[in-house]
Amino acid sequence: MAKKIILSLLAVILNTAVFAGQINIDSLKAYLPSHFSGQVYVKENGVPICNYYQGFSERVYGTPINDSTYFNVGEIEHSFVYYFVQHLVSLNQIKISDSVKKYIPNFPYQNITIQHLLDHQSGLPSSYVRFYHKKQFQDMNVKRVSKSIRFDNKDITYLLAKVKPKLYYQPGDSTSYSDMNYLLLTTIIENTTFTPFKDFSDRLFKYQNFVFSPLISADTDTVLGKAYGYRYFEDNTYKLFENLTSVGFPFADGTNGNQHLYLSAKSLSLWGQFLFTKMDETIMKLNPKKNNFGNFTYSESLNAIVSEGAFGGSYSHLIYVPKTGFNIAITSNVFQSKNELDELIVWLVTKAR
Repeated sequence: MAKKIILSLLAVILNTAVFAGQINIDSLKAYLPSHFSGQVYVKENGVPICNYYQGFSERVYGTPINDSTYFNVGEIEHSFVYYFVQHLVSLNQIKISDSVKKYIPNFPYQNITIQHLLDHQSGLPSSYVRFYHKKQFQDMNVKRVSKSIRFDNKDITYLLAKVKPKLYYQPGDSTSYSDMNYLLLTTIIENTTFTPFKDFSDRLFKYQNFVFSPLISADTDTVLGKAYGYRYFEDNTYKLFENLTSVGFPFADGTNGNQHLYLSAKSLSLWGQFLFTKMDETIMKLNPKKNNFGNFTYSESLNAIVSEGAFGGSYSHLIYVPKTGFNIAITSNVFQSKNELDELIVWLVTKAR
């Protein structure tokens, strides 16, 4: 107990020292949920004006969050996959007009292209998790030990080939989000480069001289320096909310492309700063519901470019406000409700300065 108190006090002292930005800390905290555990990092026209963090990365030993703690950014990983694909296109290693089957031989659909996957126009099922659960374990006599095996991208492509689910529409005829699209794109990256996704990411970030590199780990949830996800309840209690076992599924997600990419809010902000220079606000405004760069849309209510991701108890937001030059990154590892950070986001976007 004494160790927890000392660590908590030290975190507060360090955080107060680090927070030297122009956003008032008391005003910021007024918009945070009482149970908030995470990081808030804000830049204005490339200049840091807020670096705030509080809470615990794990609660058994009371390990405090700092500004280098890693958070699972969920579907924000799509933007990395999108960038990686575009990089391979620039090297003429793949063509976005090519059929997916060219790169994944057992893929059962001839007319789905890489472009369809990038634009969420494939017609594939929206959730690879529910697809796996329903098609793999519909037999109730399957032993639980078999259900506990961590599934990966190969399991998904194998099931697609085996089951060949009916497409919701002909590829290209409509647009609907499917996280399966980006799992398939990740598999294409690995098959094209003959390199595991993690190694490919590490090499590319080093080659491009980025000042950070995402932490990717799909084979285990035990990652040094990461924030574990928790569920917060009305009786002020917390419960570990990691991976899929916490939400009732009898197996663990070990896929790449949609989960298991970790960043701090500071690094997430840097990633946003890199991507935002490539985005055309005018074009995004014309079609605000369209996903751009993997997982970015234009929010008409905020007048901002936004992306969010979730996995287990972790939630992340990356927001850019073209009018003010605000680049906002929020990471959280305690989940109570999906909209619990809405007031904070609105305040940061419209009234922070």
